[in-house]
Amino acid sequence: MTNGIDTHIVIPAALQRAGFKALLQGHGFNVVGETASVAAALGQLEAGAAPALVLVECPELDSDEFELVKALNAAAASARIVVLVDSLPANIAQLLCDAGVAGLLKTDIAPEALIGYINLVMLGETVVHQAVGRMGEGGTFGSSFGSIPKEFANLSQRELTVVSHLASGRSNKEIARDLGIMDGTIKIHVRNVQRKLQLKNRTQIAVWAVENGLLHCDNEAA
Repeated sequence: MTNGIDTHIVIPAALQRAGFKALLQGHGFNVVGETASVAAALGQLEAGAAPALVLVECPELDSDEFELVKALNAAAASARIVVLVDSLPANIAQLLCDAGVAGLLKTDIAPEALIGYINLVMLGETVVHQAVGRMGEGGTFGSSFGSIPKEFANLSQRELTVVSHLASGRSNKEIARDLGIMDGTIKIHVRNVQRKLQLKNRTQIAVWAVENGLLHCDNEAA
């Protein structure tokens, strides 16, 4: 799914920049640009660079960086922007999402979770980590993933497997083909998972899976 996605990374520290580049390229992303500041990235985009994904680290997002991120999003109209922050007031996070930022994640996020979230973002979803802000009724803030139980005991092994496939961005048809079952059976599993975890849609299921480390669950037992 990630093969061929041109990506620009904006990471202040050179060593961390190298680490993010290795991580992304190891998962099929094509890192075509890297800068140490949002201002430098904005200059490259205004000069004609056209990545599909821009990953920005702004641990302490100040007012200047806030405006630059908004300008970056405007300059990269066809790109998906993901911002890594330490924390944000809910109203600032909301303003960034309103401006078109597709992802707001914690700077200390686990590598596997980062890739999982980016996969969701590249599928067209807007994802805000629960420690930064909360997604709500209208696709922005409000719902509480923190209230979802961490235990997996009430999900069957097959349901866990379906959930892990959802977190990887697969459609019902793709999951059914991988597991050798009917599309309708996948729909039933998804509905059962929504009911058991009290979630509203498959996007929330995918986010829950990423946050609970189910992205790479590969036990196919029924």
